[in-house]
Amino acid sequence: MSLVLQNLLKYARMCVVPSKRVFLLVINEIMDIAILAALWGSFLRTVDAPQAPKEEPAQVEALKEEYSVVKNYVVEVTGYSSREEETDDTPHITASGSIVDWGIVATNRYPFETLLRFPDTYGDKVFVVKDRMNSRYKNRMDIWFPHYEQARRFGIKNLRVEIIEKNAANDLAQK
Repeated sequence: MSLVLQNLLKYARMCVVPSKRVFLLVINEIMDIAILAALWGSFLRTVDAPQAPKEEPAQVEALKEEYSVVKNYVVEVTGYSSREEETDDTPHITASGSIVDWGIVATNRYPFETLLRFPDTYGDKVFVVKDRMNSRYKNRMDIWFPHYEQARRFGIKNLRVEIIEKNAANDLAQK
């Protein structure tokens, strides 16, 4: 029995209840809440990491023309989430000062705002370096996940990473 349920039952027993029937109704409500909490917890554990949206071939071609690959290699990649156990005392603020969001990468190897992709895992999804890791990790990257379970499930992987930059022709065309 969960600690929450035990505490709720203890509280229900301490309450002054006019009759046994009211007491049973209170216990029934507590059980309903406990069941919903358990279901919600199992739902959160089954949520998968965000995936790159499926894009039309024309959009994929446009993305390929928009960026050029500067460097391409395999690196050790881990997942992290916004928990104080994994970060500092401001878990939702990155080292660059921005608020965490899907697509943020922590690494000590590249400057902030460096663009990169993990094409074998996330396709053409563009990630941005906006956070730092512990100084003992020189050649590792850390992808931010919205939920701890997602980061834990991601684990440690050796992934191909592409360091990319926007093409100058596209920048001029947009201006």
